[in-house]
Amino acid sequence: MFQDTLRVVVCGDESVGKSSLITSLIKETIIDTQQTVLPPITISRYDYVESFEELENPPPTTTKRRHKPKKSSDLLSRFQESGTTDISKYIPNFTTIVDTSSSDMANLQKELKRADVIWLVYSDHYTYERISLHWVPMFRSMGLNLPIIVCANKSDSTTTNGTSSKSTMNQNSDEFIPLINEFKEIEACIRCSSKNNYNVVEAFYLCQRAVTHPISPVFDAKEGNLKPAAIAALKRIFFLSDTDQDGYLNFNELSKLHEKCFEEPVTEMEYEDIVNHLNRKILPDQLSSNIDGISEDGFILLNRMYAEEGRHETIWCILRAFNYTNSLSLSDKFLFPSLEVNPHSSVELSPSGYRFFVDLFIKFDKDNDGGLNEDELNNLFRPTPGIPKLWVETQFPASIVCNEEGYVTLQGWLAQWNLTTFLSYKTTLEYLGYLGFDEGSSIKALKITKPRKKRQRQGKFYRNSVNDRNVFNCFILGAPKSGKSSLLESFLHDSYSEIYSPTIRPRLVVKDIELRGGKQCYLILEELGELESAIIENKTRLDQCDVICYAYDSSDPDSFQYLVDLREQHSHQLDEIPSVFVALKADLDKQQQRSDVQPENYTRDLYLSSPVHISSAWTASLHELFIQLVDAAKNPSSATPGLEKEPEVDQEKVKNMIMTGGAIAVMALVSVWMLNSMRRR
Repeated sequence: MFQDTLRVVVCGDESVGKSSLITSLIKETIIDTQQTVLPPITISRYDYVESFEELENPPPTTTKRRHKPKKSSDLLSRFQESGTTDISKYIPNFTTIVDTSSSDMANLQKELKRADVIWLVYSDHYTYERISLHWVPMFRSMGLNLPIIVCANKSDSTTTNGTSSKSTMNQNSDEFIPLINEFKEIEACIRCSSKNNYNVVEAFYLCQRAVTHPISPVFDAKEGNLKPAAIAALKRIFFLSDTDQDGYLNFNELSKLHEKCFEEPVTEMEYEDIVNHLNRKILPDQLSSNIDGISEDGFILLNRMYAEEGRHETIWCILRAFNYTNSLSLSDKFLFPSLEVNPHSSVELSPSGYRFFVDLFIKFDKDNDGGLNEDELNNLFRPTPGIPKLWVETQFPASIVCNEEGYVTLQGWLAQWNLTTFLSYKTTLEYLGYLGFDEGSSIKALKITKPRKKRQRQGKFYRNSVNDRNVFNCFILGAPKSGKSSLLESFLHDSYSEIYSPTIRPRLVVKDIELRGGKQCYLILEELGELESAIIENKTRLDQCDVICYAYDSSDPDSFQYLVDLREQHSHQLDEIPSVFVALKADLDKQQQRSDVQPENYTRDLYLSSPVHISSAWTASLHELFIQLVDAAKNPSSATPGLEKEPEVDQEKVKNMIMTGGAIAVMALVSVWMLNSMRRR
């Protein structure tokens, strides 16, 4: 359901029977009243849904906006009729019917501006001519873009026993078609009689349908074809429904699509009839046995046939099943479902999310080489606006592991989505919707970690340990030429370039690592570039950081002082974040640092471990560093600057104390029991 209330404004010239139509709808009879204009009437959907469900076909005296109708097979009729009564699912809970007077122009225009649909009534040739000469021009001058249902009231003189003759129907067509052709706003025309309660409910049904299932967004009557936006939406639906990506909807794929849209599958015989019928339309000279199923062109043709037959409810049932709105855009509630996240929590992929992205990778890796090349990647993102903007900003695919040909591997694919979810879970939710996540709400593909709390010890605030997180963010800070970029390259590719290239913009890389015990997690390394000071001053960005890696060049005597000055300048921001100091380029000759304090003494004064000496050429030392960074992020109290370590407890001594205490307690109980026994004697 796309709106809770709907407002129908009934207008037209004086004495055409507007009030009579309303009373006939509500009371099923005309009530004599002294009121010239009825007050607004609000009715519940349950008051009229049953009446709507009885309407198996549109009333015979209805003319809808459509192209020349084409005769379809019985199967196609059944297929498209399956969506007709589904309108009841989209009817608002309440509908307000507003009566108006053409003599009170101020109130009329006020109500028209609040309307969702216009019920325009006429009763004779003069009031019919006024539709073209007065009413529609007035609506346009007011800037209204609303559907209009034209109602020819007082038709009881041309009906007999509630039925229309063939000549009357032809007259209706001659009368309505010029209006339909001239004014795109007019959705349908119908002949009614409030006196005989003839087609009144049907007219109200058309007003509802003009809002819930409008024809104008999907079909161009003058061109006789679906509109480009509708074609684009249907092509996306076809693409998502073609699960094996062979370019055709086979029986299982069409059956699942039909069940998703109309809550019932199709039979194999029905499927074959549809395929044969469409093939004769598209490829009349080609035998249907050579066709593998319903092609994209066939699917579009099928929906065009629905529109031509006036069965656009069927198209809308398909569109609505895939969360399209009346403007043929995906619903914001579908793309951006509400998710409350504690500011101190992070968002990660759930098992459902991992499974979805793994299946997506496998489906589009057509050559089964373990990598997505550019064509496969572009094909994968066809039902979306393109590669996420965030990926471009993080220099994808340079941010992840790729194979020797530069193709995105499954390892890198999952890492990139973990990075996206960590930085902007709303982007992940949006693309889960675009890519066809079909397990209910896309929220199921994500999980929210427990809030990261702060504790205090020795007058020092520090972060509490975390045990339910699998993605950690690390800032790498250090002087230019200290080896930060090489560290990132070594993290991703186990290799680096000796050519120095200064980092201007911030750069991110992400990769999964195996911890002690075999558990895996994802580590995001971020080099801040020239925005280092600005990012450190940004509290939101700093709160995302789980651990800081302070890097210096052990072969450059001036490298460490940069870290000392940086920490003094931003001590308030950096002191609560777990930290690890690392001496890079350890394969070169170590130099005494020209600093007021040497690295080992500096870290000891902060109650931190001594700097880790590593080299990008030493793979084993690199892996140990990354594990140490994750350990610091998971257990912040062990690596928070200025937080003195708690004295280690001698487990053997504790065990002996417990055993001694237990023995004393047993002896005391025995003594009490013996004393009580002696007293009883």
